[in-house]
Amino acid sequence: MAGAFLCFSTSVVAQSDMEKQAQCELSAIRDTRSPLAVQYIRSACNWLVVNGDSLLNASSKGYYICLVRQLSGAQSNEAAAAIMSACRASNPL
Repeated sequence: MAGAFLCFSTSVVAQSDMEKQAQCELSAIRDTRSPLAVQYIRSACNWLVVNGDSLLNASSKGYYICLVRQLSGAQSNEAAAAIMSACRASNPL
């Protein structure tokens, strides 16, 4: 019985994380045309879902938040690269 409950609990948590990542991506990718920006938004959303609440990763969190917020709506890969560079400069890892 305990094993069945543990499996169920794990799938509920995993679903919740999947939903969080999907919401993050949906909010940021909507008007984005740059394939590079979409790739980095997805990666940043994943990082935020997996590591966002960890105190060990607090110094990196601002960088990933910057990526999600600022890459949203990027129209070209050149613009996305400039945005990523600015996020990196303003939030050193």
